[in-house]
Amino acid sequence: MMLPPLRRFASSPPSCGEGDPACGPAEPVPRRVLHGTLSAIMLTIALLAGCADHDMGNEWFPLRAGHEQRLLVSYQMDEPREPEEWTLRVTAPSVFQDQAVAVRHHSAGVSYYLKADELGVRRVAVRADIDDQPTADEEPVWVLKAPYQVGTEWTTTTVPYLLQRKNEHPRDLKYTHRAQMTWRIEAVDETVTLADGRQLKPCLRVVGLARLNLYTDPVHGFTDVPLQHREWFCQGEGLVKLEREERVPAGFMTGGMLTAELTR
Repeated sequence: MMLPPLRRFASSPPSCGEGDPACGPAEPVPRRVLHGTLSAIMLTIALLAGCADHDMGNEWFPLRAGHEQRLLVSYQMDEPREPEEWTLRVTAPSVFQDQAVAVRHHSAGVSYYLKADELGVRRVAVRADIDDQPTADEEPVWVLKAPYQVGTEWTTTTVPYLLQRKNEHPRDLKYTHRAQMTWRIEAVDETVTLADGRQLKPCLRVVGLARLNLYTDPVHGFTDVPLQHREWFCQGEGLVKLEREERVPAGFMTGGMLTAELTR
């Protein structure tokens, strides 16, 4: 259904009909508004045109539109969990806060807005499929930080992926707990052998560690539960493998390990 155009009136009664001479002409849109709108449109077109066929990432984290990865995800949990598959696909670039960004969509229903430059690769915003607009991160969330050499470190905020309460709700601690994770590049020339026998090299190995102080049971009381994360990024492929380990003493909670590995 087409809605009629909105018209502003100075002193004419609202009963004036469309085209009634007594109503007078519609107020023109100020030229500065038109100029600002056109400038924004032209900027968006220019930024997107320059990025359409360009890899917006780097050799360790390609971000070319159409690049797709499928990862098989398996779990070793205190409570059984079925394996699953994640699909990660770089969609068309976008403009966010007047800068061109790559958009990487996760099959779980989330898009990540990413920026790569000489400082590294970082996430600047995130959008769920049900959202109209992306939400900016309060601070950039680093995926990889330069220089890509052993010893480079950075921090991000993380949540537990796997820890769950046994008898309380919400069960998942990811809704109630956060921690600071420290990341470090530990190797730059590793070889990753995939389940199908393919060998990829050279690869970065990045390790993250955070701790949550949790009341796990009456025997152990409060315990520093480690959240351990390992990722492998291979030249020309990007992220090809990750491991997340969250082990907790038997008691009030359950945990385990997640492994995701590139299949194609």
